[in-house]
Amino acid sequence: MMSDLLIYGVIGILTFAIGLLAGYVATTVYHRRRFILVAEGCRDADSIEPLIDELERES
Repeated sequence: MMSDLLIYGVIGILTFAIGLLAGYVATTVYHRRRFILVAEGCRDADSIEPLIDELERES
């Protein structure tokens, strides 16, 4: 009985850790992609205006 609870507890902890890691990777990829798009916009416009627009959009 106790071994079953231990197994379920370990499975729960592993699932939680994998979820945290997947969330971290997903948000990192998303923000890296947004940064590249904003950097390209700044380069094309030769201004920081796209950066300011992105900051307004995110806040």
